[in-house]
Amino acid sequence: MSAAENQIIDFEARRDALDISRSIAVQAPAGSGKTELLSLRFLKLLAACKHPEEVLAITFTKKAANEMAERILSTLAWAQHVDPEKIESQLDRDRYQIAQSMLAQDEKESWHIQQSPNRLRIQTIDSFCNFLASRLPILSNFGGPLPI
Repeated sequence: MSAAENQIIDFEARRDALDISRSIAVQAPAGSGKTELLSLRFLKLLAACKHPEEVLAITFTKKAANEMAERILSTLAWAQHVDPEKIESQLDRDRYQIAQSMLAQDEKESWHIQQSPNRLRIQTIDSFCNFLASRLPILSNFGGPLPI
């Protein structure tokens, strides 16, 4: 384990959370880096899919959903402009590598995520339930617009 890894108490849990071959639950206090961690996981999932709409992040508030989308877009912009030789921290090296993988997939599939950020599926629980119910009007017993 490197010196940087020793400084982060939950390094292994964070590393495990970025393993997209398995499901995770992240529980931590405010200000501990959950949004950053989940944003990186979201980017890793995007790098492994055919369409960005295949990846869904659900949160409780619009504020949290907007913050996560902003974090993802700012990470992509940062990765396009940073000099990789000047990256010092392991977190930033990981962030750069993950963002570059997603940008490569974005280019390969012609998603244009930075120009079309509405393709990112980061929603509140309410908006996701509304989405599902609107797709199944008969089964959900709703025939028109759904009030929350």
